[in-house]
Amino acid sequence: MNRLRLAVWSPLPPSPSGIADYAAEQLPGLRERFDVQVVSSAPQGAWPEADLDLYQIGNSPAHVFVYRAALQRPGVVLLHDWNVHDLVLAESADRGGRRAYLREMRRAYGERGSFLGRQIARGLGGEIWPALLPLGDRLLERSLALIGLTRQVAQHARERLGERPVLQLPHHLALPLSPWPTQREARAALGLPPDALLVTAPGLASVSKRVHVVARVVARLRRAHPQLLLVLAGGLDPGFEAASLAPEDPGSVLVTGRLGPHDFLRHLAAADLVSALRFPSRGEISGALVRSLGAGRPCFVTAGTPAAEEFPEGCVVPVSPDRHEEAELEALLAALLAKPEARGALGAQARDHVLEYHDLGRVTTRLADFLEPLARDRQRLEARLPPLETGALAELLDEIHFAARELQLPGLPDGLGSLLAPLAGP
Repeated sequence: MNRLRLAVWSPLPPSPSGIADYAAEQLPGLRERFDVQVVSSAPQGAWPEADLDLYQIGNSPAHVFVYRAALQRPGVVLLHDWNVHDLVLAESADRGGRRAYLREMRRAYGERGSFLGRQIARGLGGEIWPALLPLGDRLLERSLALIGLTRQVAQHARERLGERPVLQLPHHLALPLSPWPTQREARAALGLPPDALLVTAPGLASVSKRVHVVARVVARLRRAHPQLLLVLAGGLDPGFEAASLAPEDPGSVLVTGRLGPHDFLRHLAAADLVSALRFPSRGEISGALVRSLGAGRPCFVTAGTPAAEEFPEGCVVPVSPDRHEEAELEALLAALLAKPEARGALGAQARDHVLEYHDLGRVTTRLADFLEPLARDRQRLEARLPPLETGALAELLDEIHFAARELQLPGLPDGLGSLLAPLAGP
């Protein structure tokens, strides 16, 4: 029997998207089951011939070409973030500027979306408003099936996709550094103090990762633990200045700058504790968090987010993102700094769980098992989707989508495009 052809659409390393590493780590396992062709940038000529397309979608401009392809040629969407607002904003701005973005917001959220879209386009609303407006309707409507990396995403997808297949797939664990270094070996390789207490925040430092809160807490706790340091293992978000994080104790924060993959892993090995806080959440599960847990490091996460809800009690340390966040984090961090045995037990439980349920080989096998029957049944699944309309007809249908939402109608009848086509003109 001929092997099925799978087109995998995703950025690949060294793209700044963390999903690039995720996709690359899956490829060897997928190639054992499929003839795989990777599309890592917008095609300049003919698209790859494939029995099925797998679209790795994340909420960043790096995935615009993947998003557009998923709308034009329906396939299976592996959705890393339930909220894709930033992605759709970037795609709309590239396609038609503010008007195209406001059209997407109106289609999805009606008059409220039009109003909020105008404010967001002006730079208002901070990170909270976009986090409340996922803006993924078009993507869901054009998907043959969907894969979510969290229970939350999978549940939302089942509610929206009806009878179309949905898979909840744990975020796999990959620690491609062999042999894995001891904490002392990792610190020596990185030039870190061998006897310091290190709280590490992996990845790009940003306000949503609460590093300004962590920095203030670490600076205060250094009065009791002078060897305590906050390590920002990655670059800084534009406009974010390290000196502003702890001005009263600038020596409490170490910023590494962008790291290569092996040094990034060494920082996880070197850490005593890891901060993986994230608020507001976009429904994501962090690859850095899964790697930190796999390395046996106790991790602080934001309560109420998938990072807190995906793991059994005792694997992560949840911190409420309310007005008591800073005081709660300080109390929890102080308690763990005072009890090395508690840190060790927490890290060991997290590592055991992740090694069992997030193993790369087993997770990729589950993915391949899900994709194979979909590839064989693609034509039937695709026939059930409405055609992709363009031009004036697409705008007419968008207005009807908007009106249906305003009237709280459950959906639109089949064949509406054919009915409106004469009105739209050529």
